[in-house]
Amino acid sequence: MTRALLAIPLALMSMSAAVVAEKDFLQTLSGRWQGSGQVRLRPDTAPVPVVCTLRSRSKGASLNLDGNCRAKIVFSRRIGVDLRAEGSRYSGTYVGSRRGAASLAGRRSGDTVTLQINWPDRGSGARVATMQVASRIAGKMRIVTVERHPQTGNRVVTADIAFSRN
Repeated sequence: MTRALLAIPLALMSMSAAVVAEKDFLQTLSGRWQGSGQVRLRPDTAPVPVVCTLRSRSKGASLNLDGNCRAKIVFSRRIGVDLRAEGSRYSGTYVGSRRGAASLAGRRSGDTVTLQINWPDRGSGARVATMQVASRIAGKMRIVTVERHPQTGNRVVTADIAFSRN
């Protein structure tokens, strides 16, 4: 019984330290960002060069990324991510695909949050992808998404955008 009572404060201190660590990490992603890279509109199409701008705000254990990406005259699309951290687990939503809003779930390891993207089933079957948001160097951030090719099943990088803080 005494051990159980001692374990409660230790567990609470451990959870509190995890929340502080996530707040600190999310704060490193806060700010105005410019980036460039490549995006595939679908896994079975050729990549298109893009230029993107983002505004990112962290508040406590949550993060909001909002911006847009442009590819000359091919397209311009709003992108957005809302994330919440509970310990090292993350959940939220992603907007940026013609498929509509998607749910996000994953966890952070070091300087990278790896998330599974689940798009709603719109009659053609559920679509799943992976998104990584990494900040390995101060003032730099990279977002990479990977999906399966619909015919081959091979993993295809569908977005790879490197950002610098303004």
